[in-house]
Amino acid sequence: MIQFPDEIVKIIQTIEHAGFEAYAVGGCVRDSILGKQPEDWDLASNAPENVVKALFPDAVIVNKKLGVMRIRQGNITADVAAYRIDGEYKDFRRPETVTFTGNITEDLRRRDFTINAVAINPIRGKLDPHNGRLDIEKRLIRGIGDPGMRFEEDALRILRGIRFAAQLDFDIESETLKAMKAKMQLLTNISTDRIREEFFKTISTQNSGKGLALFVQIGVLSHILGEECIKNASDIEWEKFDILTKKIDKTLIIPETRAALVYSCFERERALKSIDVLRYSNKMREQLRLAVLMLDKFTDAQDKKSLKKLIKELGENKYQYLVDLKKQQCIAFELDDSALKNQIAMFECIRGKEAIFIKDLAVDGNDLKKVGIQENSQMSEILEILLEMVHEFPEYNKKTILLQKAEDLRIRGYEQRNVEK
Repeated sequence: MIQFPDEIVKIIQTIEHAGFEAYAVGGCVRDSILGKQPEDWDLASNAPENVVKALFPDAVIVNKKLGVMRIRQGNITADVAAYRIDGEYKDFRRPETVTFTGNITEDLRRRDFTINAVAINPIRGKLDPHNGRLDIEKRLIRGIGDPGMRFEEDALRILRGIRFAAQLDFDIESETLKAMKAKMQLLTNISTDRIREEFFKTISTQNSGKGLALFVQIGVLSHILGEECIKNASDIEWEKFDILTKKIDKTLIIPETRAALVYSCFERERALKSIDVLRYSNKMREQLRLAVLMLDKFTDAQDKKSLKKLIKELGENKYQYLVDLKKQQCIAFELDDSALKNQIAMFECIRGKEAIFIKDLAVDGNDLKKVGIQENSQMSEILEILLEMVHEFPEYNKKTILLQKAEDLRIRGYEQRNVEK
């Protein structure tokens, strides 16, 4: 028997005392059996919505169609769902109809995997018609009944099964694995948002390398990276991806970082197209594109002048993003990080001491007006020239020197873009 928090026991007892049933189900039961503290509590009950609302006046309806209500008891929140039977699935994602039932066994039968179909009540005990507890103990992901039918009902269950395997470090039972491979093309019916969500959840686990390997083994990687990226990948690219599956778990659990490492395995142009498959936000898309375009070459800047130019072009935030990402890439692929360390050391010497951006110059537009430079376009160009000079000769970042240079440029034009030291 699992250990129930007092708040959950109180919710269950309140429903039971009103003449109905309530069981803890799903992930909270699974995690408790594994000795983990559940993050969320899901309950299933035969109590109608109006009864639950009467018993818990502050309850909030989460999904009226599915009969889900949210109850807060002390510091714990629980979702209470009505026992239900799902009707026919026509879009490979959701049932056309839902019928509420008074039978918990029928409710458990509609679920995806046996490990999520164990119900426990602190008074009534355990209901486990699909031997889910045994599969939890064996660390197996097994579809309920005919797994192929489960995936035909909801193809997203294929990705959920992979995610559970990575999250829990479970293996996928052989018949369930075969069914996943056989039905993986049904993922074309699933929204990009849901596929992206499962991809990020999988690479956010402690065993994300197992998840990546299963993506390849089952054949679903094309639904994440796109058919063109997968079909045309070279042996070298697959070798990089294979290394990543073995080492990615050593990197920081930051999904955006791990996603960038996945895309970095593939040839640049195909990787850029691949990023568009999952329709990321503009910010995320920009980050991933920056990683693909710059991750393997930004550390080429190994002198102060070229480093300052690089940071000026990128901006400090993007530069720092690349530095942090490069650290994780070196860990994942066991790369020599000496160039990165040298660049970081240079940046620390430069930062706050030498001009990187136009705003760091000892002069600004108002100063240039004093030497007769009035047009904005002229000001901008001269400031760029002055910054280029100061990048090479930081000691020239003094107002008198820069104003003299600016005046010379105004008089003679802009052909002389450097001064001799």
